[in-house]
Amino acid sequence: MTVHPLRLALLTRNVDAGRFGTLVTRWFARECERSDEFKLDLIDLSAVPLAGLPARIEDADAVVIVTAEYNHAYPGDLKTAIDAVRRPWYGKPIAFVVYGGRSGGLRAAEQLRLVFAELHAITIRDTLGFHEDDFTPAGEPIDPTTPGAAAALLHQLAWWARPLRDARAQTPYPD
Repeated sequence: MTVHPLRLALLTRNVDAGRFGTLVTRWFARECERSDEFKLDLIDLSAVPLAGLPARIEDADAVVIVTAEYNHAYPGDLKTAIDAVRRPWYGKPIAFVVYGGRSGGLRAAEQLRLVFAELHAITIRDTLGFHEDDFTPAGEPIDPTTPGAAAALLHQLAWWARPLRDARAQTPYPD
């Protein structure tokens, strides 16, 4: 039996050079590409019109959101993007890679969990959170356990994504 790779939407807000979020996004994208479980679709919200976002999320089997924490929360433009999608989130597994603030972005992830619960999405318990001093100038994590944590998150996401993909294909998510 052939297992088709899962389609993973990696949703980020901006991949401009020189930004810490870009460094985190590019590092995590490399981790995703090392996994044979996923085919990556990088979605840069600063470059993708909101009208095109629902179809890309609909096509994904799972989503990872890379976002900063600002003022104990996630950015408003991310909320606008989430709200522009609505139904394609239903029955979709979501993971978070966050950064910033004293918590390393974890407060943003906790608030996003509340939003995605309302959207009938399944959020993965494990989250990757970073501070700006957690990476080398070359864009690699300083902590040698970080790639293993990323791999664990991706394995959990794949575990949820396969049965949910099959369930969505067999029966539409109930209203």
